Amino acid sequence: MPSDRKKPANALSPIDNSSIVDKIIDRIVKAISTGQFKVGEKLPSEFELMEELNVGRNSLREAMKILSALGVVDIRRGDGTYVCDHIAPTVFNPIIYSIIFQAESDPDMVEFRECMEEMVLRTAMKKATDGDIVHLSQIIKDIRRSYESGDKEKAAYLDYSFHVAIADICGNPYISKLVNGIYEIFSLSIEDTINTQELFDKAEGYHKEILRCIQEKDVKSIDAAVEKSMTFWHDKDN
Repeated sequence: MPSDRKKPANALSPIDNSSIVDKIIDRIVKAISTGQFKVGEKLPSEFELMEELNVGRNSLREAMKILSALGVVDIRRGDGTYVCDHIAPTVFNPIIYSIIFQAESDPDMVEFRECMEEMVLRTAMKKATDGDIVHLSQIIKDIRRSYESGDKEKAAYLDYSFHVAIADICGNPYISKLVNGIYEIFSLSIEDTINTQELFDKAEGYHKEILRCIQEKDVKSIDAAVEKSMTFWHDKDN
């Protein structure tokens, strides 16, 4: 709904609904490249950008997640979103960019994520310490605590953090960057996987099984655990 609020001098003009995420990304990048938003500058609030661009919250958040994964903006939870003041030197950015608009339920995407997660788990279980196990276990507890308190957004963020933490256990910066980028893109839809108690309980069960595999170094169970998790992701969209 149009607002009578006076727009600031550097306000972005509204865009239509076709290819909305693409256009949000294009508009933000152009605003940065033309100096409308300076390097290191904090962007307008989510609400302000929604009004200026005349777009919905989910489309804006998805676009910002993609821009963050590409190293264009820095999303600081509880603070805001800033234009990055440095270039993130990750060789995976072009790969990430090439897959961000593929449907999660697309068979090729499911296969890609399955291969990626199996690789990460096999590497993590070789290097996981007792402290790592405690940390992952605490994240699972925090996810449930957030969900039960009604903060599904935080629960989804912690779900994303769980997978990133496993990647960090690998001690390989390339693995961390790849997983961080991929899951940052998918984190918007993670909230959809916990929108009912039944779905949340299933998601929690997969987290616990993955943790068990790492803790017990149960290599033989990795394939089955990841396959069940991917089937869950696929089925919840159908």
